Amino acid sequence: MKINSQSLFGGAAILAVIFFATEAWPLLAVVLLVVFCGLVVADREQLAVIARDADTAAMFVDRHSQPLLSLDHFRGHELIGYRSGYPVYRTLAGRGAHWGLVGHEDEVDEMPRGAIRVFPGFVYRRLDD
Repeated sequence: MKINSQSLFGGAAILAVIFFATEAWPLLAVVLLVVFCGLVVADREQLAVIARDADTAAMFVDRHSQPLLSLDHFRGHELIGYRSGYPVYRTLAGRGAHWGLVGHEDEVDEMPRGAIRVFPGFVYRRLDD
């Protein structure tokens, strides 16, 4: 028989009721021990569920290996609008190259080769000069 967290929490609740009814102080230590063991088992159960489900595990993994660059390093051209209080430009110039807006990182399925990410999360690809 495998012990799960529900049985441990249920047992701890029953022991707590017995403790409050009889005021047997040594029983309080047993209640706390069973609750702690229940928390450990519940944590392991949740990790097992995450390991089985690829979609859930993907939430905890960074989608992009490229860091977000600051907009301060670029000169923007053709202002489109603002997102999260920051300007969004159609093209950027900097680092000896010109970059064209691809879209927000949530809208882009796959990072284009040689693309950069600029705060607040926009993807730009290098334009051929």
